[in-house]
Amino acid sequence: MQMFPKASAILETLDANNIVYGVGGSVALYTQGVERLPHDVDIMLMGDAHDTANKLFGIKTEIVERPNVSMHKSSPVTDGTVDFLSNYIVISEGKSYTNPPEHTRKVCVSFQNKKVPLIPAEKIAVFKLIGQREHHNDSNDVKELLQHPDFNFKLFWTMANILNAREIVAKRLPD
Repeated sequence: MQMFPKASAILETLDANNIVYGVGGSVALYTQGVERLPHDVDIMLMGDAHDTANKLFGIKTEIVERPNVSMHKSSPVTDGTVDFLSNYIVISEGKSYTNPPEHTRKVCVSFQNKKVPLIPAEKIAVFKLIGQREHHNDSNDVKELLQHPDFNFKLFWTMANILNAREIVAKRLPD
């Protein structure tokens, strides 16, 4: 998080306005054991929280459609180092896998004297295996995560089951 100085004020604003979020993407993975340096801060929002955050920062949401992913995205900074994301859907083999409501644990880390909730690496790994985005190093990230001593396989398989994606996840697990 220290690599992204603009993130601190954004997180403070979200916290001050009781907007529930979780930091995901490369920052969450780096913090939880992936050695690849993060390139931006993805702040994951659920439900109406994205609209509320956009109003606070005076920004609008765009709908991003890619071959394997669909999402709502907005950026409270002009340099692209921090993004708000919601309605995250991974598409594979003709099926859509929607990010379920946050009923799994979040990993909290300290950053500038506050607790920052991270999306669990296990949940991110499931989405990476389903979507397999080549340009995002998804398979390398998953290989690294699976070897990390703190990786929680029970949570990983719970997430795969919640998404009804156990078969596709098992098929795409690296050797």
